[in-house]
Amino acid sequence: MNIRKHWKKLLLTTTALFWASCTSENGSTYPTIGQDTSSAVEPGISSDSNIESSSENAAESSSSDAVASSTSEVPSSSSATAPSSSSLNPNAYRLASDPSVTCTQSNINGGKCLDEEDAKNNEKAIQRKIDEYKKTVEENQTLTLEQLDSLEEKTIADLKKWIDADYNAFRTPQSHCTHVDLGTPIYKCSNNETYDATTLVTDYTEKLIYTKEAHKAKFPEKYQSSSSTEPNSSNSATPPSPLCQKHDFTATKDSLYAAHEKDKKELIESAMKANASSLREKDSLCLERISKYYVISDIPLEILAQKQTCDGETTVNPRYQKELDSNKSFIQNLIDKCIQYSKIDQTACDDLETMCPDYGVDSKCTYKYKCEDGAICRQQEDSNSISCSDKSDKSVTYTQDEFDLKYYVKERSYPLIPET
Repeated sequence: MNIRKHWKKLLLTTTALFWASCTSENGSTYPTIGQDTSSAVEPGISSDSNIESSSENAAESSSSDAVASSTSEVPSSSSATAPSSSSLNPNAYRLASDPSVTCTQSNINGGKCLDEEDAKNNEKAIQRKIDEYKKTVEENQTLTLEQLDSLEEKTIADLKKWIDADYNAFRTPQSHCTHVDLGTPIYKCSNNETYDATTLVTDYTEKLIYTKEAHKAKFPEKYQSSSSTEPNSSNSATPPSPLCQKHDFTATKDSLYAAHEKDKKELIESAMKANASSLREKDSLCLERISKYYVISDIPLEILAQKQTCDGETTVNPRYQKELDSNKSFIQNLIDKCIQYSKIDQTACDDLETMCPDYGVDSKCTYKYKCEDGAICRQQEDSNSISCSDKSDKSVTYTQDEFDLKYYVKERSYPLIPET
């Protein structure tokens, strides 16, 4: 899986007004790495569209929907005249029990960097998604085979995105903290009382704050669970036919990588045996490099099932077989190119050095070769062009195929996989 490296920049403001506004009407929200962009929930998977991120860690410091009552008593006055909502400043609220009391929201005890906690929570959230998916397909009793295949494809695609986003957000070098704890939100009120905002329920539309008990008493419908009224059809529904499950995931048994390596070894040995009388040193080197380096797979191994069982009959999971066939085709194409080049004369090149930046935005390695005809050639990782300068400093740019036809590299410290 190609992983890009990114730097993130976050502007932090220190004025009290900013801290207050961050936790007022919309609450504090930080980027998530696993946003599920689908509009419908996949069958068998719960509607957990957000992989936990830094926003979870900020919940204690910037919660918009608080729960539980404050230790301070909120005074009540039935005869008090409440100011209108329009007369309040954008960060001011009123006590529901005494609308004459106005309160301003602010934060205390902030400043802690939450990047490390975010990374740990993100990793755990991805693993929960993996475990949830595996349980769904291993114990499936309701999904048709078509739905099961669709869920497999979608989950593999989503997991690639989550892992890539997790790397970009938390695993690349950072020059500064990207997520600072805003602190614990509080309300300072005109009755000289201070209330912990996490112990209250805030109505941002009406600019009112309630104790949990008062809010529940006034709006009981908001606390009613709909799960008890919904019919449970999973137990009464007729199981689909065929009834299928997917199991034997590659991370727990023989991995996909091991299967790829086995296929690659067999293909190369077969090619060497079939062309033993015509292969020269450069041709053998070409095949040896494939054996040493090349293997492709960007499938997250944790969720690729090797087996599929339908109505008691177990076969190879088609998605797993597709990955095996795709890799064999890729390797065979490389072998065919080696055999094709064995019929032409090429100039040898030595791998002089590989220069790779430690980090940076879209940093790529540069490979430098010195060839027997005096040319010095350079190529950047993932590039399909190579620039060569001869003894007179005349520069020529080759495509990857043009370079491969004219030159062969005796040994490369890292393979440059050609475009297919």
